[in-house]
Amino acid sequence: MMVRRDLELWREEDMAEFLPAPVGSGPGELMPVATATTGEAVFLRVPDDASSPWRVVVQEFDSPAWTLYEMTFGEWLLDYLRGRDVTLCSRDLAPDGPSWEFLP
Repeated sequence: MMVRRDLELWREEDMAEFLPAPVGSGPGELMPVATATTGEAVFLRVPDDASSPWRVVVQEFDSPAWTLYEMTFGEWLLDYLRGRDVTLCSRDLAPDGPSWEFLP
């Protein structure tokens, strides 16, 4: 249910026009999966075919800038948790590294 809602929200979002592909769940489209506290939106790029890997796209908050990471989401998340620079703004607002909290 939340995935469908997020897809609908992004299809109406003005900044979606600056993404490298349409938002959706079909081959080559971008599926929103997370939002950083610093405002970046994290997407998974759906592979064009079953043998291709999923990739990660991060869009900067309120900006047309985006970055494609040629790695799987698991690799990207591990780099993020290790404090490597895989988001555009997190190093400025979280100098001590990433943090998380459990949601109710």
